[in-house]
Amino acid sequence: MSETTPPDTKPRGPGMMGLIKAAVIVAVLVVVEIVAAAMLIPSAEDTETLARDLARASKGEDLAANSDKDAATLAEGEATSEVELGSFNITRFDPENDTTLNIDFTVFGVVLAAEQVEFQEAFAAHTSRIQEQIVMTMHGAQTSDLSTAGLGLIKRQIVEKTNRAVGKPLLREVVFTKINFVQR
Repeated sequence: MSETTPPDTKPRGPGMMGLIKAAVIVAVLVVVEIVAAAMLIPSAEDTETLARDLARASKGEDLAANSDKDAATLAEGEATSEVELGSFNITRFDPENDTTLNIDFTVFGVVLAAEQVEFQEAFAAHTSRIQEQIVMTMHGAQTSDLSTAGLGLIKRQIVEKTNRAVGKPLLREVVFTKINFVQR
């Protein structure tokens, strides 16, 4: 009499193919999320336009009229002047990375030639406040902001804080003639 052994009745796991399928599904979902995020994140120009629109809206100005006027002002070749806002050497300690960051830079502001005298008078009256805002902006800047080629975020912050300090939007843009930063 031959006895047959019953088949193995242990439940088996999903196996290697099941794990591979799960990994592929997760990878596809991650790629789809990355592509969707990349499509939704605004460009630097979009962010700058939005920041200007929000600043104007908070002042109660008409967005359509002023955005066309600002673009036309600089596009028409209206004469501009550069005014030195200061030379700075900032050292700051980053306790998270246990590093020290040395930032050495000179900042110039671009104003319309017709408004240069008015800006220089306002700048002379508020020099310490403006320079403090520039220093605080650089102290608050992330290393990634400083290594960005155009320094767009830092420039916008300096323009906004300077115009707020002088009480009028006289400063059109900021130019760094030299900026060096060393992380030790």
